[in-house]
Amino acid sequence: DMNKLSGGGGRRTRVEGGQLGGEEWTRHGSFVNKPTRGWLHPNDKVMGPGVSYLVRYMGCVEVLQSMRALDFNTRTQVTREAISLVCDAVPGAKGATRRRKPCSRPLSSILGRSNLKFAGMPITLTVSTSSLNLMAADCKQIIANHHMQSISFASGGDPDTAEYVAYVAKDPVNQRACHILE
Repeated sequence: DMNKLSGGGGRRTRVEGGQLGGEEWTRHGSFVNKPTRGWLHPNDKVMGPGVSYLVRYMGCVEVLQSMRALDFNTRTQVTREAISLVCDAVPGAKGATRRRKPCSRPLSSILGRSNLKFAGMPITLTVSTSSLNLMAADCKQIIANHHMQSISFASGGDPDTAEYVAYVAKDPVNQRACHILE
């Protein structure tokens, strides 16, 4: 849930360490400019072990070409289409029953097969300055570990799928794929 990651959205969200995010972050902060009241998490935590969130992993969709070759709007469309594809494929996913236009021709040539092996599974997402780590909450199996340099783009869902965030990264298992989190 993007609100949990940024601490925004007007909701008060419980995060590790008992800190609360909320409207203050949205009004006065960004990922570039330090908010007056300071960052949401201490530097030593983010620069060290990272900050952990319990989220739901929805799956990933293969991305067949480099995101660098695409403009910002197309990148956003790619991640949102991947969110829609996974929502339609995972039983009980929010936004799955909404009507959507079929994938446009350019997007269908960019997106490949879906990997739903861990779909719907609660995971621990650990975010640090060096990587994003996705680990199954129950059995502690690592689903993915993406170094920041391997992440090429991230985006939230459209208004119908606002509780999702997707990011495109390369790894040896999924090659280049768009990973979707709720």
